[in-house]
Amino acid sequence: MSFSYRSIVMLLSVIIFASLLKLAFFAVPKDNTAPMLNAQEVRQDLYALLDQIEQHSAFYALTPDKASPQLKYMASLIVEQYQDITPNDRFAAEITKLLNSLKDPGAQVHDFNDQSGELPLTLRPLNDQWLALDSNNSPINNDFPFVTHIDGLPMSKWVAASQAYLPEPAKQSQEMQLPWLKKLNLLREDLGLSIKPYVLITLINDDLQTQQVTLALPSREPQTQLVENNQEDQTQDMSVFEFINQLSQFERTEFQDTPNQLETVNNTTVKLKISDLYAFELDRDLQQELLKGMTYPLLIIDLRHASGFSPKLLTLLSRYQDTDLNNTLAPNVMGFAHYRRSPELRNDYLQPLNFKPLAALEYSVPRLKSLTRNLPSVDEDKFSPWYVRTKPAVAPEGRNRLALLVSPKCRQECEWIAYRTKSWSRANLIGEKTSGDFARQYHFKLPNSGLDIRFSSSLTYDAQGKLLSGAGTEPDIWLPQNSDIQWQGLVSLVRSAKPKTQLIQTSQPTKLAQAKLN
Repeated sequence: MSFSYRSIVMLLSVIIFASLLKLAFFAVPKDNTAPMLNAQEVRQDLYALLDQIEQHSAFYALTPDKASPQLKYMASLIVEQYQDITPNDRFAAEITKLLNSLKDPGAQVHDFNDQSGELPLTLRPLNDQWLALDSNNSPINNDFPFVTHIDGLPMSKWVAASQAYLPEPAKQSQEMQLPWLKKLNLLREDLGLSIKPYVLITLINDDLQTQQVTLALPSREPQTQLVENNQEDQTQDMSVFEFINQLSQFERTEFQDTPNQLETVNNTTVKLKISDLYAFELDRDLQQELLKGMTYPLLIIDLRHASGFSPKLLTLLSRYQDTDLNNTLAPNVMGFAHYRRSPELRNDYLQPLNFKPLAALEYSVPRLKSLTRNLPSVDEDKFSPWYVRTKPAVAPEGRNRLALLVSPKCRQECEWIAYRTKSWSRANLIGEKTSGDFARQYHFKLPNSGLDIRFSSSLTYDAQGKLLSGAGTEPDIWLPQNSDIQWQGLVSLVRSAKPKTQLIQTSQPTKLAQAKLN
């Protein structure tokens, strides 16, 4: 079999390209975090952390006189407590608690993954009690469904310990508490309990009878090591052509499993889930599904895990809004923001958040002064000038209703959606209070532990100058964030919700008839 010159050149080009890619993977240094830190490394990382917070944290700059001594005190406690070898996970836990003192909903240790030992059951809040469920979401004991104590301590102690790892707006969120309540050995250390390969659970029934159950903790380390070894063996044995084949099947993760279809609840209600707002802006099919859903008497959109700064969804949903007469000076202004000054930041830092300079409004100087008179005075050496965001130029239309599921994980542009729709007469927010995370984040890595630290570098205010960052939006209907929502029951909640006052001109009344819901 003979090959043409062109086919030989093409084959060699493909092999050379694949080889270069593979060499690039080997050339990139692996970013492995240190498993243990000595006392000097702990001090160095804490010094670097406090320095970065003082220079770049917007929440720190709000009250530096109060935040600085508090952070230094907490850092000194960490240094005093960990004067020997410290596991990296334990240090990450302490950094998480330190960051939460900023009351910044965006502050986090991004790559914190505690592997010390998890609770071998699932907790689910039910009124003032906690259900103890197995992996199939069934009670571990049907006769004693509720858990009152873990290792002899009441659940209230474990809940309080878990709240230390949550920022202020999320401390009362059941959804945010549950992952931390699972970190059994981490909380055991905080509560001064010994680490054991098992856990003692105290169960109770409706007759106040109790029963104790001992459960073994799952072991993950051997499985993790086995997976790593298998992956290493596969990498070593992979041929060039297999490597090319894998490249051809590569898919971008942010577009995998993107929901793109309406689901029917009943003959007047449909629901749609949207999590990636950037992906939504690029997904024409999903936008068409949304527009189709807006023709139904009730559209439910699940935004509990939505993030991204694309304004496309808010623009489309603005058809549900009312005529807003609260701000006659600048009815198109939605809010203001500024960012923490830094030499490496350009003056278009807030442009991805859909903000623009005040001069872009093309208002007269007296009108701009009146518009910004309620904004707080700030240190110009620490904060940028004010930027403004305007409302989408969309006229209200239709008379259908909207319900949005929100949670503390509704972040960035999703926060604006929750804040804006809160005042709309045809919209209802359902779920838990959002965290108030509107900001762009500043992130860096600590030199010794390699922990990826993130916190807010900008602050957001409403049109009247009230701080929105860290405040969060209360839902109209409070609903615990369980995975098994009864959608027909949710429709009933929307039907029975207290009507909102509609913001309209009395001289030009606009009737928006309530659609009948099944």
